[in-house]
Amino acid sequence: MQQVGSIYLWFSPLAFVLLAALYHGVNFWAGVAGGLVHLAFVALGLYQDGAFQERRGESSSILGPVLLVFGGALVWATGPSAPPDPTYLAVAQYNQLGLTLGFLVTLLGFAATVPALDSTRERALGSVGLACFALMFVGWWVDAAVRGMMRGSTFIGKPHERWPELLQLFSNFSRLLLGLGLPLGYLAGAVFAGMAIRGGWVRRGAGLAMFVYCWLGVPLSAVRSLIPVSSLSEMPLYLYPYLSPAMICLIPYYVGVLRLKKQAVPTG
Repeated sequence: MQQVGSIYLWFSPLAFVLLAALYHGVNFWAGVAGGLVHLAFVALGLYQDGAFQERRGESSSILGPVLLVFGGALVWATGPSAPPDPTYLAVAQYNQLGLTLGFLVTLLGFAATVPALDSTRERALGSVGLACFALMFVGWWVDAAVRGMMRGSTFIGKPHERWPELLQLFSNFSRLLLGLGLPLGYLAGAVFAGMAIRGGWVRRGAGLAMFVYCWLGVPLSAVRSLIPVSSLSEMPLYLYPYLSPAMICLIPYYVGVLRLKKQAVPTG
């Protein structure tokens, strides 16, 4: 039981399923409570893997993985409250703000990880992944901001064709940015999976699985962004692993977990 938090880090993404059941099957506040418990277990796992202990000359190399892990945890704590429903404005804003904060923390994790890489070549490649994720975040933020503006407008209940031309323009532009941003998020994950293999943070088989998942996500997430969530029953099964935007954080999260466990300091 002393390592329960450390073990939980391996299964933390599965909390998404349980929290979705709490948000939608019980009530919103049950989901919030479950999300807080989830974050507490993640924090315990980080502590048990030595993330908060003093390390000689390693503080910078540990900060990146910690942020990657916690960013993913935030996304899975709030993301299951989706899909955003315009009739429940507070829940929709909670979902969008939670995902945005989680993506931001993950972005900071990328930014902290790249300078701590061993060689100039690795840092150059890592900078490409960082730039891809940063562009994804910009696209997500713009889309979330436009959606938030539309939810507060009087046109939200009207057909898209009856919206003012300027509002339609903003809506189409934000969807375009999101359609470009999601593939870039998966491309960033593929870059970091490759770096994890080269750096010996992960076994080659597991690293290749990470790489393939993200590489497939580049085109499939673009297809996914063109299909509204309301048509879930008609969505092809091969798109399900890329249905939720929260899945963008899956591989960066595990890269962070594996990096921490490779450098773990025994507690106690």
